Amino acid sequence: MRVLAIDPGPTSSGFVEVDSGRVVRARSAIDLSELVDVIESFPGDVVAIERVQSYGIAGGSLLRTSEVVGRLWQTAHAAGLDVRLVYRREVLRALDVTGKGSRDVLVRQRLIEMNGGTRRAAVGVKADQGPLYGVAGHAWAALAVAVAVELGAGEAA
Repeated sequence: MRVLAIDPGPTSSGFVEVDSGRVVRARSAIDLSELVDVIESFPGDVVAIERVQSYGIAGGSLLRTSEVVGRLWQTAHAAGLDVRLVYRREVLRALDVTGKGSRDVLVRQRLIEMNGGTRRAAVGVKADQGPLYGVAGHAWAALAVAVAVELGAGEAA
């Protein structure tokens, strides 16, 4: 399965393209217009987008991110792609991430564990690239969305 997974943000987003468990490309920060172009030319099966969720207080950043999610969904749908919307809690459940501390750090550690156990094996270096080579910044959250969808998480939109 080829998945384009997106961690949306109010001004820029992270994304990864994963094919059969291997990262094909990743960007930790891309603006909306560039991301729309990526979606429109995506040759894969599924576009997975992390869905925002408010826990009581919704500020301008959350509302803008919701608008971005809607635009990404609309673009993928118009391109005839299968769209999956995934809440963060679904990602954490699918990756079996629990405990205290930074969830972002725990998610990154879990993804590394699932892909070789060490950062060297999972990510590698330019001369000896691992399956997660190129993933940095917000692309880690996007990769977590891709893995969660591959494990069955997400709602068809």
